[in-house]
Amino acid sequence: MDYSAIKHAHIGIAYLSILLFIIRFALFKFKPVLKSNKLLKILPHVIDTFLLVFAIWLCTIISQYPLTDHWLTAKVIGLVGYIAFGTIAIKQGKTWAFVAALVSFAYIFGAAKTHSALSFFSQFS
Repeated sequence: MDYSAIKHAHIGIAYLSILLFIIRFALFKFKPVLKSNKLLKILPHVIDTFLLVFAIWLCTIISQYPLTDHWLTAKVIGLVGYIAFGTIAIKQGKTWAFVAALVSFAYIFGAAKTHSALSFFSQFS
């Protein structure tokens, strides 16, 4: 696979991941019985594993790595926040954590788009 295909696969999987997160939160919030659905428990982990594999693959192709390149370090820190907030949102049904997870995802998206740790705020400097 070439760089463009891997990058587009990574982006597509990221969109799928956030879409599934939104759907799961809504389902679990309004139909808590669905929390026991095996597919809804396993599928996000499979998708996120592919997302991580493609992310690592992209890092090696472009020779940029977290702790070396600030924008990638920022993405990893944003990812940790997204995972933490997402876990609280899904497991406890907390709306504030859901919103915080979405904000974290937007930050990660902005850092990827701008290649800046300032994310979308880099557009104003």
